[in-house]
Amino acid sequence: MKINPETPVQDAHAAHSKSAPAKPVGAVRDLMFRIYDRAVDVVILGVIPLMIVALGFAFVQAVISTALMVPLINTSSPDEAVLRVLVERVLDVVILIELFNTFMEYARTRHIRLSNLLDVTIVFALREILIQLYAQVFSSADLLTLCVLVIVLVIARSIASGFSRPGNTHNGNRAP
Repeated sequence: MKINPETPVQDAHAAHSKSAPAKPVGAVRDLMFRIYDRAVDVVILGVIPLMIVALGFAFVQAVISTALMVPLINTSSPDEAVLRVLVERVLDVVILIELFNTFMEYARTRHIRLSNLLDVTIVFALREILIQLYAQVFSSADLLTLCVLVIVLVIARSIASGFSRPGNTHNGNRAP
């Protein structure tokens, strides 16, 4: 006589699994991932026009600031506040371009490169330094902190570029 090593509980489980097929968990999982991917695509397609509008408004503000400077060209001392606003607006456009480039790369590849995020942060920190220097309203501690931040970010950017995946360039025309 042969002894069956399975317990009665295991026998019942084996009988149940043979009679009723289990739900295909993999199919439900794949369906959920497809739904998520479609939802992300819809959100990305909705955000892209908003980014274009925001970039357009930022550009128009820079143009308006420039137009406000035209009457001041012939004066001996142009209004520094207007000139400062012009510099801020132009730098804002540069930051938006970098930020939107990062988002567009995510929309195309579904990957965000650390070097791109560091680029945006470096440009933003440099904007703050330039605005403070231009306005001449800075403390040496604030300026030193921002400069150290930029140095650390540039070093991090260099390290991140060294560890980027091969062949992962943006349209083949930017360095990783």
